[in-house]
Formats: sequence, structure tokens, C-alpha cells
Amino acid sequence: MSVGAGRFTPVTPLLRTPAFRRYLLARTSSHLGDGMVPVALAFGALRLGASPTEVGLVLLAGRLPVVVLTLVGGVVGDLLSRRAVMLVTDVVRCASQALTAALLLTGTATPWHLAALQAVAGAAGAFFTPAAAGLVADVVPPAQRHRANALLTTAQHAATLVAPVVSAALVAAVGAGASFAADAVTFAVSAAALAALRVPDRPTAPRPALLDAARHGWRDFRARPWLQATTVQVALVNGACVSPFLVLGPVIADQRLGGPLAWALIGNGYAVGALLGGALALRLRPRHPLRTAVTVPVALAPLLVLLAAGAPTAVLAAAAVPAGAQAALHAVLTDTARQVHVPADLVARATGFATVVGLAATPVGMALAGPAAERVGVGAVLLAGALVAVLSAPAALAVRSVRRLPAEVGPAR
Repeated sequence: MSVGAGRFTPVTPLLRTPAFRRYLLARTSSHLGDGMVPVALAFGALRLGASPTEVGLVLLAGRLPVVVLTLVGGVVGDLLSRRAVMLVTDVVRCASQALTAALLLTGTATPWHLAALQAVAGAAGAFFTPAAAGLVADVVPPAQRHRANALLTTAQHAATLVAPVVSAALVAAVGAGASFAADAVTFAVSAAALAALRVPDRPTAPRPALLDAARHGWRDFRARPWLQATTVQVALVNGACVSPFLVLGPVIADQRLGGPLAWALIGNGYAVGALLGGALALRLRPRHPLRTAVTVPVALAPLLVLLAAGAPTAVLAAAAVPAGAQAALHAVLTDTARQVHVPADLVARATGFATVVGLAATPVGMALAGPAAERVGVGAVLLAGALVAVLSAPAALAVRSVRRLPAEVGPAR
């Protein structure tokens, strides 16, 4: 990885900007809430008597709307006020998580209640994510966007470092309902920050019809092989590596490692790694960022292999550190590449298409992880995921524009 001399700049000017501070608070609070959900949802379902397959389906319910609706969310985020879109979705997620909490705390919840309400939260998130990515371009000048993305990623993973432990402690002490109640509060905080946020008006242009706007975004997506290649790699890794890990990991933790606190400690290792990856991204700017971005998912393989081998919690938490670091580096490098090389009025749509395709394999992975583990064994499923993580890197690097895309503005094809 080559780094240009003198490229490090402090983040202080960004933090002095009220609009960016409010945006950072909104994103961080939202990520804090997101980080609490997996532990609460998985162990809440297990405590309601769900099988591994049913746990996978409950988790799938929150992810499937993201795949189905993110494309629409990307178009909406380019055509309407991105701040307003984020604000509305925060209110919806606050309400859905508060209702989930009430059902669990009153003892009236079933796994299918959890699935339905998380589908609502996932649908809202499908509109939030593309709008949030596009809002960076509205709040931060071009020269500061890499730094802003690195700072946002670091704050995100700092939040997710705390979130699993808080969630696990609440699940162990009170129950999953308490964790969902805290989650609802985080979305309320995010909504309040967005309500106070003021951003410059974007240049107005005639608004195309929704379908025409989607077609325009799709044409731009198809014209950028580097964007397609990185997105397909994410889809493979999500479906074969991340989905089985999220479904089978809590089951292993519940059966062999001691329950939610063990799973939270593994999540903490991941979050520590993500913090380190975000800190590294603040200081380093590779001249060809996608070379690094498509290589780092290899770091997921050791975690999957060790989980399959029955390693203890401490070893798994240590293996989760490089896995988390790769996630942060990948996010910063690919987000910045889109913001630099995709026209500003298409960024939300590009993010929407990338998210849809990148997450397309997630529902399949979540739906099949449980049945596959029951048929061929948990270890075999996790080892297959490790192999995909390793092989995905050379496959993506085979695309010429992935290897050659520069960090600065230039030819994007």
C-alpha cells in the first residue's frame, strides 16, 4: 500500500463544523442502536424456543427488506431531502423497536412478532443508509470526504464496541426487551440530531420520474466495472461468510461458550478491530484504494476457521480483531471511491445499487445457514465461508479498473 507524503490532515476542522457534528451524532447513535439488535434479536428468539433455522429466519426478516427496498431508498435519497428521509426512518425504527420491547417485556412476544417488527425496522433502514451516504456529500467538502468517512467509520465502530456488551448485559440481567427499549432511545437521539441539522440546498434540477431516475442510476452503475466487482465481492462474502457467522455464531455461543456475554465479547473483538481499521484509514490513503479494499476480506477466514474448530471465547475474540479491521478499511475505501468517482447527484443511487446487490446473498445465506448446518454440520458451513473469503480477493483483483482506480478524481472506468 503506497501512501502519498504529507496527506495526513487533522480532523479538528470537521469537528468544528456544527452540521458535521450533528450528522456524526445522528450516525453514531443510529449505529449504536444497530449494534444492539443482533445480540438482542438472536438471544431473544432463542429464549422464545426458536431453533437454529428459526433464528436464521428471524434475522433474515430484518435483512430482506433492505435488499428489496434499498434501490428505491437510493432513488428517493437523490430526489428528496436526504436529511428528511433519515429523520423519518429514525422515527419509524424508534417506534418498531419500542413495540418489540413492549411485547418482550410483557411476555407476549413470539418469534414471528420479532420477525414482523424487524422487517419494519429493516425497511426503514433501507431508506436511511443511501440517504446517509449521500448526505456526506452535502455536509462535507470534497477535500475532506475521505477524512470524514474515516471518522464516521471510527465512531460507528466505537459505538458497536459498546453496543454488544450493553445489549448482552441487558439480555442477561433483564431480558431482550430491555435491550430493544434502549435501542429505541438511540433512534430517538439520532432523530433529534437530524432535526437540528441544517445543510446547504442542493442545486435544483427537474425531478425525473422514479423509474427514470432508477434507470439512470442503473446505467451509471453498469458503466463502472470497479463498482460492479467490489459489489459482487461483498455479495459473496455476505452470503457465504457473514450470514452463516451471524446465524450459527449465537447458537454456538449459547451451546458451548456460555451464552450472550461470550457472543458479545467476540463482537467486542470485532469492534476493537474496526476501531483500529478506522484509525488506520484516518492516516493512510493508498494511491489505488480498491486494491486494498478487495484484499482485506481475507482477514475473515481465521475467525470462521476457529469458530468451526471449537476455539474458546478469548481466541475467537482475538481472531475477530482483524475481521473487524478489514470491515472498517473496506467501508472507508469503497465509500470514498463512490463519493469521489460517482457524480454527486447519483451517489445515493450508486450506494443503493451497491447495497442491493451486495446484500442480495444475505437473505439466502441466512435462510440456508441453519438447514445446511443441520445437514452437513456447522463446521463444514463455516469452513466453506472461510474459503470464499480467501478466493474472493483474487477474483475481484482480476478486474482491471479495480487495480487501477486512483484515489483522486480521474477516469472512473
